[in-house]
Amino acid sequence: MNQYKQVRQRDKEAGGILIGRILLEDGNYIIDDVSEPMPDDKRTRTRFSRKPAAHQEYFDQIWDEADGRCFYLGEWHTHPEDVPHPSSIDHKNWKRLLGEDFEPDYLFFIIIGIKETRVWFGEKSSSTINELVRRV
Repeated sequence: MNQYKQVRQRDKEAGGILIGRILLEDGNYIIDDVSEPMPDDKRTRTRFSRKPAAHQEYFDQIWDEADGRCFYLGEWHTHPEDVPHPSSIDHKNWKRLLGEDFEPDYLFFIIIGIKETRVWFGEKSSSTINELVRRV
């Protein structure tokens, strides 16, 4: 994901899906893989729109390789700012995703900024979204 940081003025937003698993012993979520931008995705300096077909195909490939032991765990994308902040469009998309039918109780949303990466998680049952804060 870091290779898509928008460090140059001409760099376009990029993104994809998060794929991983949930550990039975402690309920921890592990992100094992991510999709990269696909040719049909719409990318501009300040906007990324993921087109589902190619990302679904990528997920299906990972699903087959993992014998069905993986989940869609959320989305990632870049922002052309040092410290990324979710836009109103991000919040709207995240809420929409929480309303869709999926297995895990939580989804994760990662925004890669130029100097920092920030992560949010959404809870399906309450449709709440909170930022994960690193403890020092």
